[in-house]
Amino acid sequence: MIHLKKTNSLKEILNWNNIKNLKPSKGLKNILEIFKSDLKDIRGNYAVLVIVLGLAFLPSLYAWFNIKASWDPYGSTANMLVAVTNEDKGNEIAGQKINVGDQLIEQLKDNKSLGWQFVDEKTALEGVKKGTYYASLKIPKNFTKDLTSLITNDVKKGEIIYTVNEKINAVAPKITDKGASTIQLQVNQTIVKTVSEIVLGISNGVGAGIEHSLPKLTKVENSLIDLQKRFDHINKTVDLASDATSKLSDTVKDIKSDLPTIKKTLNDTKLLSSDLKKFLEDTNDNLDELSPLIKSDLNLMVDLSSSASSLTLNLIDAVNSGSEDVPKLIDNLSEKLSNLQSLNDTLVDFLTKLNQLTSNNRLDDVINNLEDSSNKIDSSISTLNDIKNKVISGQQPSVSALNNVLSLSNGIGRINLNILNNFDSKISKPINSIFANSIKVANDIITVLDKAESKLPKVEEILTTSLKLSGNAQESISLIRERLPLAKGMLDDLIETLNKISNGEDMKKLVSLLESDILTKSNFLKEPVEVKTEKLYPIENYGSAMTPFYSVLSTWVGILLISALLSTSVHGNYKPYEIYFGRGLTFLSIALVQGFIIGTGDILLLGVTAKHPILLIILLMFTSMVFNFIVYSLVSVFGNVGKAIAIVLLVVQIGSSGGTFPIQVTPTFFQRINPIMPFTYAIGATREAVGGIYAPNLTKDILVLLLFMILSICLNVLLKGPINRIIKPFNDKFGDSNLTGH
Repeated sequence: MIHLKKTNSLKEILNWNNIKNLKPSKGLKNILEIFKSDLKDIRGNYAVLVIVLGLAFLPSLYAWFNIKASWDPYGSTANMLVAVTNEDKGNEIAGQKINVGDQLIEQLKDNKSLGWQFVDEKTALEGVKKGTYYASLKIPKNFTKDLTSLITNDVKKGEIIYTVNEKINAVAPKITDKGASTIQLQVNQTIVKTVSEIVLGISNGVGAGIEHSLPKLTKVENSLIDLQKRFDHINKTVDLASDATSKLSDTVKDIKSDLPTIKKTLNDTKLLSSDLKKFLEDTNDNLDELSPLIKSDLNLMVDLSSSASSLTLNLIDAVNSGSEDVPKLIDNLSEKLSNLQSLNDTLVDFLTKLNQLTSNNRLDDVINNLEDSSNKIDSSISTLNDIKNKVISGQQPSVSALNNVLSLSNGIGRINLNILNNFDSKISKPINSIFANSIKVANDIITVLDKAESKLPKVEEILTTSLKLSGNAQESISLIRERLPLAKGMLDDLIETLNKISNGEDMKKLVSLLESDILTKSNFLKEPVEVKTEKLYPIENYGSAMTPFYSVLSTWVGILLISALLSTSVHGNYKPYEIYFGRGLTFLSIALVQGFIIGTGDILLLGVTAKHPILLIILLMFTSMVFNFIVYSLVSVFGNVGKAIAIVLLVVQIGSSGGTFPIQVTPTFFQRINPIMPFTYAIGATREAVGGIYAPNLTKDILVLLLFMILSICLNVLLKGPINRIIKPFNDKFGDSNLTGH
């Protein structure tokens, strides 16, 4: 130990010649004498003993109550770094090259909800381990190929690898989880658009085939009408008897020669109708999965509406408090409403197309409600833009305008929730009815064609008989006259049937259905993207994650309590450094007990899940030792002024330590002082014990804390005596006041 010679000059104190004359043996004896005297006072005075025991336990109560009562904060996230790695190789579908990974990266560049950083896989993983990035997203090389496997026999879900470091900050994993969910939504929308275009091309081909065949049916119908007109001529020929026999024979031959063409056309039409029926039946098999997809979109719209209402409340609070984050909150809310508008418009377009195919327009109510919701969203976004312009120009936003946005957001939520609650009666059943009616139309067409085809042999038989009879001239005229009306009646029925097929409304609706783009508004039969989470340093619950902050905070509070209730002065003829170390041992002993109680209680009483519970207790005791020397040194050197400095440091470190919110989302002042605050490294070290050790971080934190302790000790050894003499008049004057209790 060092022993300073009495001097009135700071320069003399710092002189090495003075330090060489110090007497360590006597100084150490006096230090131990002071410490033993303190222990004797504690044992011999029950009042002091009660106070010391209270000092040992009180800080732990502060930590335990705060850990139990902590909540899940959520704030600005634009400065939180999340690494994104894109290894997608893309895929080719129907001759078209697509790369969903590249499309997703372009969308993320415009997304301001998180600080996306586009790096390689190695940089991303190492950054997550070090804490440079809060999380990482990896798009695998087969991402697009797996997503587009829906149109193949080997269907696979697309997978995004999401890695999150839960040790860095308690709130960060929850914020990055929301970012991953947003990406999942964007990918789903991209895949729906791409695959639906392919399916639409197939259905358009079927519809075009039917539409192309309709002129052929019309041609057959015209031929039959011409044949129908010839029957009048045949009747006249019969009436003319023998002189018309040759003409009758020629006419019947012409009619008979046309029958194979008619038969072939009817058979082709029947085959086409059968293909159409099979297509509709295959589509109908998937109807049970179409409605849940629409319902999933409605659930997402309800969630977005609820989120928009919550963000609106946060915006109102921010405006009322004069927060500088108002423009950022407005941008976040506008982005939510834009996403909601996109989903809303897509669903309106889809349901409108379906509604046009029904005669009773059963989807009118739902469409009107969604259009009303769309108008409210447009009004909200317009109002938010006006509010943002006022804020940027330095004007105070209108409270009524903010309340109007809140009212609109709530109204949107009620509309979407009402549609969701009545989904089966207003959406699911009408959709099933539309496809059922289409299948019925196809069946009716096939039935009509079967009947028409079955009548052709009878017509051919009659004409053949007529041709034979025409050769017998006069003796066969009466038989021909008897058979011709029957043939004409069958021909009339056939013409009527073909007219219904080619000109009927049912066929037009069927072609319109196949050539429409309703499938572009549908989703995959199952969710196309599955986010796979890989946690680094997992922490079981939010309370455990907050344990480092509140436990470290309580150790500082504990040292403040010791300094407030126990004196740093010692009666007797002692050197300043002897007083400092002698009384400091007493303070240190109590501080170590405080750290032990806090750490043990965290684990045994609260059930905090720590990867290294023993290390947690040791680190809290080490933190108590470091904080003890910092606070005790300030009070020992500066007296009551030192207590005030310690309190100011406590207040400043709560906001600048990064213990609750990521330091990147705090004001600039706190970000700048973060690296020079003891809390920063004490919390970082205890997090290693709770979440799992990353050796470089733990080593750095311990070394920096040791540096703080050494600097505090040096401050006292070199400056305690001179500064005590300088501020002694101030402390004496302060002690003369009745307010101090002396």
